Amino acid sequence: MPKIVLDGQLKNWEVFASTGPYGYSDHSCVVFYCTSDPNERPCAYLVPGDKSDAKAKVATATRSEVLEMLAGAEPLK
Repeated sequence: MPKIVLDGQLKNWEVFASTGPYGYSDHSCVVFYCTSDPNERPCAYLVPGDKSDAKAKVATATRSEVLEMLAGAEPLK
């Protein structure tokens, strides 16, 4: 289930778990999609493990932990 977080620049980010390219489970990530600024590129934070590990990370992360992941996320290509 996605989570919504507001960053320090007052942008809303939808946060959800995903797999890497072609669905390989060993490249799971947490994806960040800005719902308030269409010019902001989606980005991803790699998570060790499979998609269930990424889902658990999103589900249990506090707001500050989510914002730390967002700060370390790389833009999607």
